[in-house]
Amino acid sequence: MKKGLLEKLTEQHRTVISNLRLVPELKWAALGDLYRLPNKEQYPLKEWEEAVSYLLGCTVQFANYQEIETSLKPFSLEVK
Repeated sequence: MKKGLLEKLTEQHRTVISNLRLVPELKWAALGDLYRLPNKEQYPLKEWEEAVSYLLGCTVQFANYQEIETSLKPFSLEVK
């Protein structure tokens, strides 16, 4: 069975799911990772909405995959 978006992120960052939302550095890194994820269409829009809503702590809705790209682009910028 394919892993969900949030499961994929928890493995990638070697953490528990709640830390992805509660630890700011992990949250921004996870959102950036979602932006850079290739083949976004391999996950249903509903799963994208749930994952991004969970990370941001508010309800997010996407009409299409281009909206995901546009919405997550700010998180792709690295702040040094």
